[in-house]
Amino acid sequence: MKNKKTAFFLLKNLFVFLLLTNSVVIAQHTEIQDKAVKNVLEKSYPAAVKLWGIDSLNLKQNSPQFSGVVVKPEGIILTAAHAIHPGNFYRVHFPDGKIAKAKALGRMGIKSMQGRPDIGMLKIMDPGTYPFAEMGWSDSMNTNNLCVSIAYPTTLNQDVPTIRVGKIATALDTWGFMVSTCKMEPGDSGGPLFDNLGRVIAIHSRIAIDEDINYESPVNLFREYWEDLLQPVNYAELPSNKQQFTPDPLKDKLINLSVTPPNLVAKGIVEIVSKADEVKVIAFGTLIKPGNKSGKFTWIVTKSSLLTNAILVKIDGKLYDAKVVATNLPNDLALLKINKINKEAISKTKAVDSFENLGIPLVSFLSDNKNELSFLGSDVFKFETKPAKGYFGAGANFIKGNITITSFGPDSPAAKAGLQVQDQVKFINGIAVTKPEDYGRELMQYLVGDTISIKGLRNGEEFDYNVVLEKSPLSDHPSNKFEGGRSERFDNFEAVFAHDAKLKPYQCGGPVFKTDGTFMGINIARFSRTCSLAIPAEVIFNFVESSLKTEI
Repeated sequence: MKNKKTAFFLLKNLFVFLLLTNSVVIAQHTEIQDKAVKNVLEKSYPAAVKLWGIDSLNLKQNSPQFSGVVVKPEGIILTAAHAIHPGNFYRVHFPDGKIAKAKALGRMGIKSMQGRPDIGMLKIMDPGTYPFAEMGWSDSMNTNNLCVSIAYPTTLNQDVPTIRVGKIATALDTWGFMVSTCKMEPGDSGGPLFDNLGRVIAIHSRIAIDEDINYESPVNLFREYWEDLLQPVNYAELPSNKQQFTPDPLKDKLINLSVTPPNLVAKGIVEIVSKADEVKVIAFGTLIKPGNKSGKFTWIVTKSSLLTNAILVKIDGKLYDAKVVATNLPNDLALLKINKINKEAISKTKAVDSFENLGIPLVSFLSDNKNELSFLGSDVFKFETKPAKGYFGAGANFIKGNITITSFGPDSPAAKAGLQVQDQVKFINGIAVTKPEDYGRELMQYLVGDTISIKGLRNGEEFDYNVVLEKSPLSDHPSNKFEGGRSERFDNFEAVFAHDAKLKPYQCGGPVFKTDGTFMGINIARFSRTCSLAIPAEVIFNFVESSLKTEI
């Protein structure tokens, strides 16, 4: 019996030792990773730029925004071929607010190769020395190597880029792309992917429906065709004279992404269900311990717009009637009260008060002790609803000197108004349109609900139609097909931060933590393919405490 007890004691101690050792190893990997991401941002963040096409005469925007990265102090920018046209002009916007004007040089998006290799180059025209990032070696990368994206998704429409941290899923696929798990969407095109040394290893190109499949044009392609890309040429085929370059002297300094889930016990999360259907979860909630209230009740913060008229809170498998104590429309928050004391609530002393360390790993607790790992993508910002550009819905080509309508989009307002294929557009709201860039530039000025006049010729006869611009329908683009889709209320918040958790809309309302257990805030919306939004902890506690001042 004594030997059995001794053996059990030794086995138990061995288990505890292994558990502690594993925790120490995970902590060490996380620390190394956090330092690496911080180094990337300090070194290369200033060189990641937002771009859009501009009219050479009046400098007005005439193309959607996209991303790029400066790689030479004199202002050489790498981007995606599908975003530029040689000889056209572009506005360059740096993260610190500085702006410059650039001209597109060469591009290689070969039609016979389905737009590959999708590489392009621009040169800043304003004399000066610019922040730049070092070019790395894409052939140094291996599966699971850590990588960092710094780019500008159009949906967020921010003046500073968002950060995404991931790993290399495929170093080189059969199509010639590198594949990473750093999520992207329109606007990120042309943005840089960095290794852990802060060197550009690829340029964002395209995506699949799967959120972890993001195709990158390897930076070695720029090395091979550097001299060709310096020429303002739209290449119909790849040049035959590839340039040689030296191998990577720092290949052994690359590290892998540590994706081991942290050993955090789920805390502070509850499920909220409708009385009409006690099985279906309609939202998550976060248990909050107010500093100015006694422990007679349990207080829960959740996403207000997900609530129904009659709700229940599920804790440890039991259902409790919940009362809505207060709501906050600017941040879509609701405070609930139930007659139960819960010791798992989150106190203010365990909340974060700084969002400076972008790229750090975060944990969103879900039901059934599951969690979702993500990375901090932004500082706290005010996210107002921005007026939507009006949808006209008519494609046009420059044919024999005329801007000629060639196609209509789904539910096209232009077609509804009476316009037809082969119509020649001469004036938009009285402004003459004689060049291809005139057409897009004029239409981009108007918002949803605006009425514009379209004058032109049809079979030699003049026409004049008034078109009421509408909201753009969701395109068939893969970025609109992520699992679960957008939250119904996804914008117009007073204070949020972005991270890249793959949440479904009903999973909002739950807490977000750092991997050391520090409370960061509450998930408030699944915004897009690349982004979930959360309300910071300070705002949560201010809402709770101000709401409870009048609560009896």
